[in-house]
Amino acid sequence: MGFRFLPGALSSALVAPIVDSRPGILTTITSLRVVVLGLGAAAVFAKLDLAIVLVVTSIDATIAAGYRPAQARLLPTLAREPADISAGAAGVSMVKTLGQAAGAFLGGVGAAVFAPDWAMAGAAVVMGGAAALTIGLDRQATAGVRVRGALKAGIAAIPEVFSDQEAAPLVIASGLRTLVRGLWTALLVIVALKLFGLGASGVGVLSGAAGVGALIALPIVASLTGRQRLAGPCAIAFVAIGVALILVGVLPSGVVVIAVVCGWGISMAIADATSLALLHRLLDAATVSRTVGVMESLKLGSEGLGALLAPALVGLFGIRPALILAGVPLPLTIVSSLPQLRKADQAAAGRGLVVTLLHGVGVLRSLDMASLEDVAARARRLEVEAGTEVIRYGEEGDDFYVIADGEAEVLLLGFRVARLTAGAGFGERALLRSTTRAATVRALTPLTLFVVDRISFLCAATNQPPEALDGIQAAPATRGSDLATRPLAGVLGDVPLLRELDDSGLERLAEVATIEDWETGAVVIREGDSGAHMFVILAGRARTIIHGEHDRELLPGDAFGEIAVIHRVPRMATVAASEPLRTCRLAIDALTEIIAAHGSSI
Repeated sequence: MGFRFLPGALSSALVAPIVDSRPGILTTITSLRVVVLGLGAAAVFAKLDLAIVLVVTSIDATIAAGYRPAQARLLPTLAREPADISAGAAGVSMVKTLGQAAGAFLGGVGAAVFAPDWAMAGAAVVMGGAAALTIGLDRQATAGVRVRGALKAGIAAIPEVFSDQEAAPLVIASGLRTLVRGLWTALLVIVALKLFGLGASGVGVLSGAAGVGALIALPIVASLTGRQRLAGPCAIAFVAIGVALILVGVLPSGVVVIAVVCGWGISMAIADATSLALLHRLLDAATVSRTVGVMESLKLGSEGLGALLAPALVGLFGIRPALILAGVPLPLTIVSSLPQLRKADQAAAGRGLVVTLLHGVGVLRSLDMASLEDVAARARRLEVEAGTEVIRYGEEGDDFYVIADGEAEVLLLGFRVARLTAGAGFGERALLRSTTRAATVRALTPLTLFVVDRISFLCAATNQPPEALDGIQAAPATRGSDLATRPLAGVLGDVPLLRELDDSGLERLAEVATIEDWETGAVVIREGDSGAHMFVILAGRARTIIHGEHDRELLPGDAFGEIAVIHRVPRMATVAASEPLRTCRLAIDALTEIIAAHGSSI
């Protein structure tokens, strides 16, 4: 186990930054892994020496190193809305957790019902499915990382991180946590087969139990988001990790151990999330990137080291003493570090209020705890006076804003089309689209804002450092099904004019809306005409034309025609379909009635 981990740890630092910027890298990696996993299965079928199998699986770990960063880079280019990034990142994390739990369980069952060689062959087949699913997703290369400079900076950062009195205990505890995970990864084989006699499927059952624990932890972690004090849950989770291993070493029943391992999975997930959250609260944006980078490298090496230590502990002391010895260091470290953790928690408490504010914004709601804390760490506070134009129609922009206090208005061609209050976010389309601002936002009262730049948002959403995202541009919205498959009420809720409507109001509006399809070149509304409807684009693209000149491009999620509806004036622009277009039409009478009935205002 340890032999396999170490090449993976090394390649994560050296190989991944080089290969993950290549076009088609996801398909390349998965295709190579199909071959390597197939060779591993063939080696087991042929009953070749264990060393050969270890070499093959280590090659697999080395090849796999570039997959996660390449996947994270690809996500922003596939998203059509900023919310798609955070939702996609959350979905990837959830599926990964589900896949690990299910894969461990099915691998154990496959080994018991069929044979280990057939289980390995099945893994190669599943990897082939992954290769097929990724074909064509990343045809273009993204900007590569300067590996030599990144490695030099990373090495130089190590002593700085460990000299930080507040951050160092968390970094060390996280390293010990993954050391324990490496120990357990190797020990569980012996525990399942030798200690409790669970049979060939027992390895998968215990691994699956840990995965189930990680799933159970998800709502617990979500409930901690925005909490001002995190040292308590963090310390309890770290201590519970060690205690769980000690219990495995002393309990007589394998059935009870399965429940303990499930609790171990819960503790591991909570410890990971809360320790990262605390680091993000303690450190500024530049420092947190360096510290997390050092911590991740330490975790990779620690996991491999732990797996290598496991057989040595068993050989020297026996199975049960090895488990107890593996579980003791982490609780002792946390207990001895409690004063520093409490001090760090007090220093970081104010950041929790910012996290709570950001968590309430729809575009950020899908982010996990650590990613949301990262956004809060990178956000800068901005105070503006009443009457200030925070963003201006037609200007370049790459920042996202969240209102902490005050009110603002959204203006389009001089007409108010929406009112924004505390907790509202705006400017998010510039996070993905290389376009100018589509509206002006002006402060009605003095505003307190938190500002997040595009790269910072992508760093949090994709869990990648800033240098790994340099040069990423959004993919053009050319597909014809961007928002057409989403619930219409959810799409309408993202329209600035309708953001204050509650769920029942949005559902009612969706019921009375009319869905229409337009051919390329079709004129949806014409400048100077009277208007009794506004429109929201569900798929395709359109262009606005004012006084015969092209003004801007409209993409899925954009609304148009609202000025004539709200202010009862002639149409201010012509809107024509640039490609096959699908729109949602909202009549003025129904719109006015529903907005009034559900307490919204402009």
